[in-house]
Amino acid sequence: MEEEKYELSHQPRQEITKLTVSELLHSIRPLWKGRKLIQRVEALLPVDPSSACQRLFNASIHDLKEKIIVMGVDLAKEVASIYKLPAISNDDDILNYNVSKTIDLSYRIGLLSRAEWRRIHRCYEIRRDLEHEDNDYEAVLEDCFYIFKSTIDTVLSKDPILLLRVTDVKQIVENPTDLSLSGQFLEDYKGAPVLRQKEISHYLIATARDSGQPDIVRENCVEMLRHIKSYTDTQVTIEVAKSLEDKLGRNPIDILTAKLGNASGATGYFKKVKLKDFYGQLLTEIKAAYNWNDQGKVMTKFEDIGGLMYCPDDLYYDLMKELALIYIGEESYGYYRNTRKVFYSNAAAPIVHRVLVQEGKRIVPHLEKMRTSSKRIKYKISNNYIQRRFEQLLDISPLDEK
Repeated sequence: MEEEKYELSHQPRQEITKLTVSELLHSIRPLWKGRKLIQRVEALLPVDPSSACQRLFNASIHDLKEKIIVMGVDLAKEVASIYKLPAISNDDDILNYNVSKTIDLSYRIGLLSRAEWRRIHRCYEIRRDLEHEDNDYEAVLEDCFYIFKSTIDTVLSKDPILLLRVTDVKQIVENPTDLSLSGQFLEDYKGAPVLRQKEISHYLIATARDSGQPDIVRENCVEMLRHIKSYTDTQVTIEVAKSLEDKLGRNPIDILTAKLGNASGATGYFKKVKLKDFYGQLLTEIKAAYNWNDQGKVMTKFEDIGGLMYCPDDLYYDLMKELALIYIGEESYGYYRNTRKVFYSNAAAPIVHRVLVQEGKRIVPHLEKMRTSSKRIKYKISNNYIQRRFEQLLDISPLDEK
């Protein structure tokens, strides 16, 4: 026998007629189906729609409480304290939480978006109206539909968040192999509340700075920061930047701090005066790198801190000129003259290429200026083979638009 459907008939809006209560109910998670929520709501609907709506809403609030418990009492306690919500110390406190505060806590902890938070609060207002409809308020079709649609789409159809913990991250970075993160890990991190992202980011930075940790663990921490950077909430990144600068105090930016800042995306929030001093020191170091080995080392360091990405404008041209000089090399001589037309650092040149690819078309006017204004560049590119390498730099920029 075909399953009976309780349709919302005589709707004033055409879009409502396209949906049925049965279709909404059957998108509820299996957990609530096992609790016979659907059967009870369907039984109430023909005789008492208001009670059916109230039952759905109450189930959604209980579901939010269970999800908060899954996320952890420690996190709920911290969130409640930060946003001045009623104190939480154990699971029972969450289960006995006020309905309105449960909705607020769910939003602050990351279970609801701001739009979803507003929708569930509106459902709460409708539910209170329905409780007193005999005296003051008569439920209308739109009220019932709004509760059904909002509670099911926003809460009852969604699975609990499997929240990442710092111990999960610790286990990954302490594995004595190169870091490998699954798509599921990144999704879990992306969906984690801001406070949990903050805990994870601070743990990774503290471990990477700890000289007592094995090198592989410290490098894994930096690599994980790079992987999660695009998934990290902006507020977390800003707080990470502040934490890194606080550790520096009045000291200049060091290479490790710059490396961590680049990996986490925090360097862009550093004070401009400190960035200028840091890149000025790098410029001096690059100029002093005369042999191929030194150039390889300094360019590896330069790439680790983000290359030219955070370079102040008034140092950009000078740094780019030094990079160009490293890349184009010098005229070959002696025994290898006939087999290698240009001498350059095999380690440094590919890094320069990668750094400039990241800059895209921004490098073109600076390169054109060097061609005519820099005596060293003009002298070097008078050699046809070196000129070809200089032209290769100009050919880099279109790759940025791919």
